[in-house]
Amino acid sequence: MSKNSQYLIDYLTKLRQLNKLDVEIPNQDINEIISDPRKYALDFIELEFARTVPKFIESYKNGLEFGKKNK
Repeated sequence: MSKNSQYLIDYLTKLRQLNKLDVEIPNQDINEIISDPRKYALDFIELEFARTVPKFIESYKNGLEFGKKNK
């Protein structure tokens, strides 16, 4: 197996691990959700985005590393 093939396999393995997302639904009273569903949705999106930012950063770094190794 060539070096480039191994770099690609390593990169894709790391990427696969980072793509595993565990979505947590915030626990709130149904009456609160019904009274302001927009706020509930925005809070949910903000929470999930904040949790996944580190994975985006790690994916970006892995992509840069992969690109440098394959020059």
